[in-house]
Amino acid sequence: MTTLRDDPAHKVNVAGAGGERVRNPKAEDLDAKKIWQDALAKGVDDPGLIIAVADFLASQSKWDHEAEFLKADLRQGIVVRPWVYKSLAIALRESGASPDEIERAEMSSAELEPMDAQGFLDASRAMAADKRFDRALAFCKQAAALEPNTPYAYNEALLYAESAKDVTDMEWAAGRLLSQDWPVGNRQLQSDAMRKAEGLARTLESENRAGDGRKLLDAVNGHRQRDLVIKLSWQGEADLDLKVKEPTGSVCWVLNPQTVGGGTLTGDAQSDPNGETYQAAEAFPGEYEVTVDRVWGRPLSGRAQLTITRHQGTPQETQELVTVDLKSGAPVKLKLTDGRRTQAAYVPPPATRRPVNETVTSSNGKVALLNQLRKLSEPDVQGVTRGVHGSSTGPGEATAPEAPPMTAPSAGDHVLYESKLSSFIKNSLDVTTQTVLSADRRSVRVEMTPMFNTVTDARPQVSSSAIPGGQP
Repeated sequence: MTTLRDDPAHKVNVAGAGGERVRNPKAEDLDAKKIWQDALAKGVDDPGLIIAVADFLASQSKWDHEAEFLKADLRQGIVVRPWVYKSLAIALRESGASPDEIERAEMSSAELEPMDAQGFLDASRAMAADKRFDRALAFCKQAAALEPNTPYAYNEALLYAESAKDVTDMEWAAGRLLSQDWPVGNRQLQSDAMRKAEGLARTLESENRAGDGRKLLDAVNGHRQRDLVIKLSWQGEADLDLKVKEPTGSVCWVLNPQTVGGGTLTGDAQSDPNGETYQAAEAFPGEYEVTVDRVWGRPLSGRAQLTITRHQGTPQETQELVTVDLKSGAPVKLKLTDGRRTQAAYVPPPATRRPVNETVTSSNGKVALLNQLRKLSEPDVQGVTRGVHGSSTGPGEATAPEAPPMTAPSAGDHVLYESKLSSFIKNSLDVTTQTVLSADRRSVRVEMTPMFNTVTDARPQVSSSAIPGGQP
């Protein structure tokens, strides 16, 4: 193991593949680049040693040695992973390296994970820490291109656009947050977007750019249109579930809060314990079927109310109130004309639904790097196993439980997740996929269904009632 003490006059012990040791070097020999390059060139090949040394150097705040050690590791090709470049970027920043060198390390991390939006967001935060907001916004746009239906890139871009006083990027970030709804933190995300846009507009006004501020607010407010909003509300100590069956056949409800039909179920159990809302910024035209289920308790008079708003935020906005008798259980059917959706929506995986504040990382370089390295030391992360484990050929083999038999579809099945498959043929069918939990909760199946989208006409004439917008 490598040991470097705080006092550079102390000895440095580096064990190479042959066990050679360098003791009590002269002060002039303690060139960080030289000693680490020479040490790792001796044949070190243990990734655990790289993690341990990097952890120790960081804990001692030896950022210049940390940076040169990680560079030497990359030159030798011992561990070439995104975390090495991220750690290198932190070490370079703490040691006062040039912004260009820091940026190269961050970009190298992103290049190793070209399909990872989180990698681009990490790079954007690094650029923002160096007040290079143009680069930070560029990375946010790369992340948004990979995950357009998650809010994290847009939410972070709000901060950078505000700091850079960038009207165009503020309109982009705030507009994307307001143009659709989010199953987690929807109210916070959209209020933050409006607050940031209004704050920038006030700043522009104070700088004699009131016209730019008004244009920004007009553009942002234009993104608040909704084709269909269904608000469920009730009184009394109870909990109700809102279920909306869309023209595509998808059902939007608490277990499937985002659908390929563009619907999102939003609600805050703390701020609005007696309400749930279905919203579709762009919805398919056709017939919708609304069902209200009682989970527990008894609402006042055994009734609930639906507030149905069509074309919200436009001159064609209409509102309808419907009382639901929970005893009858009869669904409420409604029609939507002139819905703007023409193709299935992409639904991000459930794992991406997390509170926005969980994406924030520590700004303290030492803490961030130590946390990163110590996470990597966990055997499950590194793929390293310790202790006795079963295998396919020896004693101690763990027998996998027999998979339960698949059950036939039934009315009690629940859709856990649905999305659309990416098509590699332009103007072809949309194919949606659903992960369905059986009613007895013993099996999960995946179903794929073709769905026609528009090819050349915004309102295609299709002779099937199963197709959104079609004619029976």
